[in-house]
Amino acid sequence: MFRRTTSINKLLKLTNRKKVVQGGTSAGKTYAILPILIDKAAKTPRLVITVVAESIPAVRNGAVRIFQDVMHDTNRWIEDHWRANPMEYKFSNGSIIQFTSFDTQGKAKASGKRDILFINEANHISFEIADALMVRSNEIWIDFNPDNEFWAHTEVVTETNSDFIILTYHDNEAIPPEIKKELELKQEKAKTSDYWANWCKVYIDGQIGTLQGAIFQNWRVGEFDSSLPHVYGLDFGFSNDPDSLIKVAVDKKRNLIYAQEIFYKTGNSTEQLIQLLRTNVLPSNSLIVADSADPRTINDLRIKNLNAMPATKGPDSVRNGIKRIQDYEIVVTSDSLNLIKELRNYVWHDKRSEMPIDAFNHQIDPLRYAFDKLVPQSSLYISGM
Repeated sequence: MFRRTTSINKLLKLTNRKKVVQGGTSAGKTYAILPILIDKAAKTPRLVITVVAESIPAVRNGAVRIFQDVMHDTNRWIEDHWRANPMEYKFSNGSIIQFTSFDTQGKAKASGKRDILFINEANHISFEIADALMVRSNEIWIDFNPDNEFWAHTEVVTETNSDFIILTYHDNEAIPPEIKKELELKQEKAKTSDYWANWCKVYIDGQIGTLQGAIFQNWRVGEFDSSLPHVYGLDFGFSNDPDSLIKVAVDKKRNLIYAQEIFYKTGNSTEQLIQLLRTNVLPSNSLIVADSADPRTINDLRIKNLNAMPATKGPDSVRNGIKRIQDYEIVVTSDSLNLIKELRNYVWHDKRSEMPIDAFNHQIDPLRYAFDKLVPQSSLYISGM
């Protein structure tokens, strides 16, 4: 249910044209900005409000879902007022809130003028695109997690017509108890880990972090090449971790790996996982390369006529797999939101020994499983590592 939080109250006090909202995870940044914009749209006729994110899947799975939740929870939602394509909601007074993304500066310029602009997760949008939108907007909201300093700090906060605020999860009374507990566990890890200390600085304290460098910087967003043979990589969920399926193809001549996130879901029973695989694995006899640490579940999948096999593992299989994948360019589909997040956050825990963190790997690991099957290395062997 919708709840007016401290985050909302703090944002309502901002008065300048540009409002820069920096903060940690679960601080309720987007959950605070969107209700404010909804209220403006409902009270002021013929407003045009544009909400922009990195990609259409990102805005659909982020801002649109939050917008619809708030509208339903506040009894404002009228189904006939929503258009799915393009994604926009028209209020009875003629105001419109539209949700979109732009991949070029030219398209941003051509989008025209608007009353209010909200750039969601702005650190994933180029300054050229953001600037083209901002100069055509009367009021601007910008939110982000401060992974590192970017144009919002260097180009916007320095301007006299800008407000700047930092929010944390302490400002969000609506945070689910299980999420709050998870953040507290991260704070405990931070006492003995430089990586988690930096993570907490960014995602809990809302402060600018130290850019540590992602392991995989050899990736870009693009289309999956369906002409190539593909296999699926599967990582099994444990407690709070998701069952995660990824489709992978390799163009060996051009050194390209194509990757598409298929599902990323927690709380599945074995039967529910089997049903997810039957629905999403196409064709149905496609090979599924699964984490060999769970042979019982792999056997259950095979009993149900799914073409599952254990991943190939061996000494240093993680490091070797990482190095081999680094020799390729990874083409990631735009709807692979969890994979994109992992690629941005998967870093070395200890760079000297080249050991990655045991986090942000629920899509990375099955990517390795599938890649090793498509591009086998004879020195590896099956193991329960």
